[in-house]
This record gives sequence, C-alpha cells and structure tokens, in this order.
Amino acid sequence: MKRIFSIFVVSILIVLMSTGCSTQVETVSTSLDNPVLKVALYEYVPDVERFKNAVLAEWEQVEPNIELEFVSWDCYDSPPPADLDVMVYDAIFFQSFVENDYLLPIPDIAIENKADLLDFAVEGCSVGGTVYSIPQIICTNLLFYRDGDTAIANADTVDDLYAIIGDRVTSDIIPGSNEGLLIDMSGGTTKVCMYLDGLIDHTQTYTDFDVLPDPDNWDANIISRLEMLLQMAGEESAYYWPDNNDAYVRAKWLQQGNGRAYIGFTEAMSSMGDFADDVSFKLLSNCEHENIPIFYGDVVGVNASVSPNMQEYAIELANLIAAEESMVAAISPDSNNQYPQYLLPARSSVYDQMSPNFPIYGELKTIATDSDNELFLAGADIYDWIEEAKEKLAETLDSE
Repeated sequence: MKRIFSIFVVSILIVLMSTGCSTQVETVSTSLDNPVLKVALYEYVPDVERFKNAVLAEWEQVEPNIELEFVSWDCYDSPPPADLDVMVYDAIFFQSFVENDYLLPIPDIAIENKADLLDFAVEGCSVGGTVYSIPQIICTNLLFYRDGDTAIANADTVDDLYAIIGDRVTSDIIPGSNEGLLIDMSGGTTKVCMYLDGLIDHTQTYTDFDVLPDPDNWDANIISRLEMLLQMAGEESAYYWPDNNDAYVRAKWLQQGNGRAYIGFTEAMSSMGDFADDVSFKLLSNCEHENIPIFYGDVVGVNASVSPNMQEYAIELANLIAAEESMVAAISPDSNNQYPQYLLPARSSVYDQMSPNFPIYGELKTIATDSDNELFLAGADIYDWIEEAKEKLAETLDSE
C-alpha cells in the first residue's frame, strides 16, 4: 500500500510540475502497450551481474508488467542518450547533467527511506534543495597494508608514506616481496581526479569544483605528491594495465606477498579472498596536510526525456536500484561468488545487514558515515576539462 500511495503521489507531483501547478490535473495512464524502461547500471564494479539480478528480482515483485532493458552506457564517454530512462553514473558529472537538463527532479516524498541515505551523499545530489539523483554507492581510495605493519599504520599522508617506502628498488612490473607501493595510475581520468582530490587536501577546503583548475597551471605541491606515488610504485608498475582488464590485479599481488602497501578502492578486497581478513586499511591524505575525506558517488538519475507516462515508474526504479534490499543482494556472495563485493553502500542500513556475517563492513561503516565526508563533484564543463586535463597532466608528469 505504501508503494502504491507513493506512485499515486509522484504522479500528481509530476503532472503539477509539468503544468505549472495547474488545477487541471490529468490522470497518468498506466495502461501501456509493451511498456519498457531502459536502464544502465554502473559497470565499474567487481560483478555487475549481481546488480542486474538483484534489480530484476526486486522489480518483478513490484512491476511485473513493465520490462527492464539493460543497456550499456559509460558516463565517462558521453552524457546520457535521450532514449535511456534510468541510469547510474559517477557524480562528478552531476553538475553537468543538471545544468544541461538531463535529469528529472525527484520529489522528496518520492525518495524511499531518505533518512537511511548518507546525508552528505544526498546533499551532493541536490541543487537548491531539490534532489536530482539518488545515491547508490560511495567510493574512495584507501591505503591497504598487512596487519602488524605499524609503520604504515601510522602513515597519514603521502609524505609519511614516502618516508617509509621510498623509491622502488627494482623495475619489474610486479614488485618484490614487501617492496614498493601498489597503485593503478594508468588511466588519464584517474590521475586528474587524484589531482583534484589532492588539491582539496592541500587547500584544506572542500569545493565542488564549480570552477575547475587551469590545466595550464598545475599546482606544484600536488604534482610533487603524484610524483611521490609514481616513485614508490615505479612508473612501469603504476602505468601497467593487464590484458585481461583485471582492475584488481594489484590487490592479488598484495595477497601473494608482493608490495609493501596498496592504494585502491574497497571493492578490491573482493579479489583478496580470505586474505582480506589479514589486511588493515585507512584513509590517506594526498598531500602533506590532514585528509579531507572525499568520496566518489555512483548515483541513480532519471532522464528528463523519459516518456511522461513512464516517469513515475522510472522514479520507482531509481529508488529500487538504490534500495536496501537490492543493495544487500547485489553486494552479497551468491552461487558463483564466495565473497562480497565490498562496495560502500550509500545506505547506513546495508552495513548493518552485512556486518554480522562480514565484520569488515563494520569497519567500512565507520569510514562511510564520518560526519566530515563530502561527495566528489565537478563543474558543468567536466567533459571538456577532462579531455584537456588528462593529456596535459600526463605531459607534466612525464617531464618531471
């Protein structure tokens, strides 16, 4: 009954918004011929199939007569096409999508269990008090190290880490036992985002980068810290990308005894097996100052171009993708996977559901719910900026 009431209210609100709050409210038709919603999930996760299966299972219970068509769309390549109804995307593009009218506003009353969502993630998905996307996952780089390595445990900044690890001694792609830093710096977008994160740490001021920095005038302090990371890892290792596209290969190297420490996302633990229980992790500042915790966000938006008679269902689907039940199912082990995906949900309750069986989620909740957390956002011209910035940053690092 709650879901039916929500759909009714959303229908009324959508019609009111689209008619300038006219008192002549028309009923949204629900008798559709072969209704289909096109949806794109965020694919840069250990196992996107678990997400698809979770969404389908939940959707068939509430809207069995509306088909879901999963399509491939990469937010890093382009804005959402007009025929895509619901999409999960990186929040660094949020401001661009809002400014270019790609997103349908989502009324507060239509957001299911909003109080359970992480406050900073919801705030980052809002403009002027209006929510334009629903947070699903948050993500940040952590410093991983073997239990008992007290020196690394006491490192809080890149400078601290460099003082301990120093330059790579060998030049092999895979470092020797307990030698060097494991980090992926092969991607251009990865490096420019690391630069932006470091800039926030260096200035000790959070910004949504409404105005992005000049790619012809890099901050020398941040460049020097990126160079430290490269020196600890060795350029051949840091720039290596495997032929099989295994994004978590460095986590496996750490498990096998290679490298002193590893910087990567939490989901890398899904590739560590039981070794994940023998690893500690912490946040690390990307400069010499105290860390300001910045989190990438995978957020669910409804395309403003969605057919009017499907808008209420698109909003319902956006809620379902980010719902507690869907997220628990998506990140939990299944018949084909022995370990969780170790992603960071944007809902507090999911950590509570996961932690009894997987205590690591108790530690992850402490990180995810810190009151100082902020969402990683970027200005409306982010697409053009990334294309220019990643080329010029690569040239700058290569010339150092």
